[in-house]
Amino acid sequence: MDLSKAYEYCHQVTRKADTNFYLGFTFLPKDKRNAVYASYAFCRYADDIVDEMKGKGVEALILRWERDLDNAYVGKATHPIMVAMADAVKRYRIPKEPYKGLIAGCKMDLTIKRYRNFQELLQYCDLVATTIGKISLHIFGYKNPNAKKYARYLSIALQLTNILRDVGEDARKGRIYIPVDELERFGYSESELMRGVMNTQYYRLMKFQVGRAREYYRKAYEVTKLMSADSRFAAVMMGAVYARILDKIERQGYTVFEGETKLSEFEKKMLTLQMMVAPKYC
Repeated sequence: MDLSKAYEYCHQVTRKADTNFYLGFTFLPKDKRNAVYASYAFCRYADDIVDEMKGKGVEALILRWERDLDNAYVGKATHPIMVAMADAVKRYRIPKEPYKGLIAGCKMDLTIKRYRNFQELLQYCDLVATTIGKISLHIFGYKNPNAKKYARYLSIALQLTNILRDVGEDARKGRIYIPVDELERFGYSESELMRGVMNTQYYRLMKFQVGRAREYYRKAYEVTKLMSADSRFAAVMMGAVYARILDKIERQGYTVFEGETKLSEFEKKMLTLQMMVAPKYC
């Protein structure tokens, strides 16, 4: 496939996914934006294999996607996402390791449905989220090595927000990402979570989860100051959108069982204006 068409394919995958990252992506220069679209499409495809496909063929599909990644790194790409990826990883010198890590994290979802404690959950977050932060840093550009530490904090903050936003959806798939020992600490059972029970114990549990995620946003903010100037505002917007989703979850009383908490188009426009005046998301 022609490279420009491959990048446009990745753009359409990203846009149709209606990802909360998309608004931030639009503030990147064209070449960086294309590379981010390619990387997002790669990650989305891997995630969709695990979440949407059924039966024994899932493992074969994810292994094939991993082989396609290997081929992209040696110039043998055929899938449109991989055609774009082959160009992006070469242009921005992105190592293969974080993409492999992302796939490893997706594989975990095939077999692991519970996490005993937050340390176990952090290991998962480092595979499915921190890896994306590493990829983004290569594309966005940075000079200070401390950017890696702060990018990890931001990646964890975003993933914790996703976990809280998707509590109901994940429960319907039989998955619980809130650590088991924290459910026990707050006296809220797996059975209650699966049934969408919202009681005093639930509210206390969710308040704790939101507070921890917000602390990661606070620790992460420095990363926006360490990135290349042409990528800085995009990073601010990515953090701001997710931080506002966290705020909205809290403001709506942690009602995460019925549907996905999202920002409206009006809310996104107002947030963009706010960040242009005072670019600080926490």
